[in-house]
Amino acid sequence: MGNLLRLLTREDQDSSGGKGDIFLDFENASPTEPEQRVYDVVKSVLDEAHRILQELRSYQGANEEIRQAISNAFDEQLQELAWKAVVPLVGKLKMFYEYGLEVGK
Repeated sequence: MGNLLRLLTREDQDSSGGKGDIFLDFENASPTEPEQRVYDVVKSVLDEAHRILQELRSYQGANEEIRQAISNAFDEQLQELAWKAVVPLVGKLKMFYEYGLEVGK
């Protein structure tokens, strides 16, 4: 591991004057028996990344509904529309937060 870090952080150049290239094939990784548990955990977190990124890209919020409800505090219909817009977004934000915790682990 120390040699890998040394290679990745070295400032010196190779004999041709350029930096050396290192290719790491993460997609076709074959974990050893002691690495298997960690590999499975990391793989499950990374497999979820595509869905989370898609959710983040499509996240639009409920700014207009909230603004209308605040501007018309006594209009029950606008309050209900804002509530219906916000509740699902709270679930999404919770999902993003929990995924961030998983990535942090």
